[in-house]
Amino acid sequence: MITLVFLSFHSAHHIRRILKTVDKKYKIIVIENSSDEDLKFEIENKYENVHVEICKENLGFSKGMNLGIKLADTPFVFLNPADIDISNELLHSLEEITINFKDFGMLTPAYKDRSIHSNFYIWKDKGPKQIINTQRKNYVLKEVDFIDGTILINKQKIKNEIFDENFFIYFETMDLSKRLIDKNIKLFACEELTFEHFGGQSHEKKFDFEAQLSRCWHYNWSKFYYFKKHYNYLYALKKTFPNLRRALISYFLNLIIFTKKNSYQKRLLALNELKGIIASATLRKSSYRVRYET
Repeated sequence: MITLVFLSFHSAHHIRRILKTVDKKYKIIVIENSSDEDLKFEIENKYENVHVEICKENLGFSKGMNLGIKLADTPFVFLNPADIDISNELLHSLEEITINFKDFGMLTPAYKDRSIHSNFYIWKDKGPKQIINTQRKNYVLKEVDFIDGTILINKQKIKNEIFDENFFIYFETMDLSKRLIDKNIKLFACEELTFEHFGGQSHEKKFDFEAQLSRCWHYNWSKFYYFKKHYNYLYALKKTFPNLRRALISYFLNLIIFTKKNSYQKRLLALNELKGIIASATLRKSSYRVRYET
């Protein structure tokens, strides 16, 4: 009843690690954004339950996950980045929940370590919890306002409310969460079900700086676009002004103190932050892409 989707971009090391442990009964779709034909040949010849979809371009998160949802032929789709560690016990538990409970649009297990940040948030009191009875045990589901990253999708509930493909990365899950809640479609988190998220390690280490450049540009573009979409242009300016100010200070500080270690890289990062905000504020599409040279 559940198809697993993994979004990969130079993440072959994670995909190989995950496939070694996941129960072969689950259908798995790998959306490969790096056009790695060798990975497709290797994986599909080794695992009958896995399909690797090679994209002609880097689709990013929104388009990539939408493609995974469309390709999946099961009513529930478990969307994941590549830099996670999930157990078969977790997958079996999620499957048990979906057999007994279907009144949700999105549902997520919890990060094992939420000391830095969480993969779900509650903006306001959501009322009583849902207690789901299954054959093995009971599960407590907490209604939440926002789910990020690793998401169990109920296709019947979300229907056409999929990810906004104007986003490349960042804020796309916040946008979908808000749109579902606005339509009275519920989101839940199960804190007793946990998984490991490594954070920022989905790509190979040699691409770290290119990934940082991309994050700086897209985070600021997406932040402005999100607040403009759901509120108004002036509110988006207000929300992104602190990012603009911080990026300007960083850029000129590292321009003056040019002898400081890594000042050139920090200047490039700040410049990409500025460019991302300006592109979004001038109503240009999310267009920045890094070509990773292997």
